[in-house]
Amino acid sequence: MSAKPRLLEDGGLVVVAYSFPPVSNGPAFILDRILGEFELGDTVVFAGETHGYADHAEDVRRTAADVRHRDVPRWWPARDRDLRVGPVRVPLRARTAGNLLVSARVAWEAARALRRPEARGLLAVYPKQSFLLAALLAAGTSRKPFAVYFVDVYVEGLPRGRRVARLLERAVARRAAVVFAMSEPHRDQVVERLRALGVVDPRVVEIPHPHAEPAAVPRVALAGEPSIVFTGAIYDAQADSVRRLVAALDRPELADARLHLLSQLPPAVIAESGIRPGPRVTLAAASNRESLAAQRAADVLFLPIAFDANETVRRTASPSKLPEYLAAGRPILVHAPPDAYVTRYAREHGFAEVVDQPDEAALAAAVVRLASDEARRAELVAAARETLRRHEVPAVAERFREALVEALDG
Repeated sequence: MSAKPRLLEDGGLVVVAYSFPPVSNGPAFILDRILGEFELGDTVVFAGETHGYADHAEDVRRTAADVRHRDVPRWWPARDRDLRVGPVRVPLRARTAGNLLVSARVAWEAARALRRPEARGLLAVYPKQSFLLAALLAAGTSRKPFAVYFVDVYVEGLPRGRRVARLLERAVARRAAVVFAMSEPHRDQVVERLRALGVVDPRVVEIPHPHAEPAAVPRVALAGEPSIVFTGAIYDAQADSVRRLVAALDRPELADARLHLLSQLPPAVIAESGIRPGPRVTLAAASNRESLAAQRAADVLFLPIAFDANETVRRTASPSKLPEYLAAGRPILVHAPPDAYVTRYAREHGFAEVVDQPDEAALAAAVVRLASDEARRAELVAAARETLRRHEVPAVAERFREALVEALDG
């Protein structure tokens, strides 16, 4: 077995990334796949705990590094609440206070790690605003290069709290030697934002979500004819389109169909988006390995972007599950607005059936077509296999390394 190449010729990085195994979500897998391709030297990673995510023993990280987990205790309130004292409502920002305390601790420890001679620079990975704040504070204590990887839309993707996000975004613009983005339109959006903040020649690099073939995936059987599978987080960026598919299941042509929703988020959180289990809908927590198994057993893989999603989100978002879907060998159904990145990407490469109108009848017809038209299924699977080459982890990781080394040396 050949040795892994070094990420850096000498020394290592300080990485501040809340999402990292055993946290079980898309950003965690993305970063682990990229860093797992390299010998990391003296790299240290500051990451979160598994609060709020399904923690599965089989989600073993590929990255060999010193990983230090920092988070609020498990008993800490997960949400902010209001306290009523007679007619007076007093906001209790316990969650916010906890995040700020953790941010201060991570900033202090990351700054100390960054002062080591072998630390070449600092890499911050978003999502998790408190960890981005921690990275910015640590970067402010050193003149060493600072890199930021946005695995998700930042300011425009937040439902509230944008004033603080704008301040942090301005700090990123002033300090970052390189910014990594998740898709080509996301790269363009970040470039536009940085230029608006006064950066003359921003260095922004698109990093397609990587795919690493798993060692083994168990065989499973799924109920439904056809069985339709969605895996991943469900929130306002997907909920509208998921609800439409649930409604389409009541049509007679889908009388025997079943939708399987596998998510790391608790059912109570998903229920806030109006999505609940039922006679035709299965909702369950799943590890990444279990999700991969369901993807490869499905008759149809469902890839939605909500029609009422934030414009910037839908135009730039590249779901982390996309390369997994491409590798599953099953036909993909994209249900998203015409201007969504996934709509344009699917049409450009021909790897999915696309329904770009909020029409239940059209959605049901697409499901029937994918379940019954063998020629169309084979055509989509072949195109997906070809598109997957762009997401293969060695090529993606090398693109990341080259841009990082250039920024550090510059």
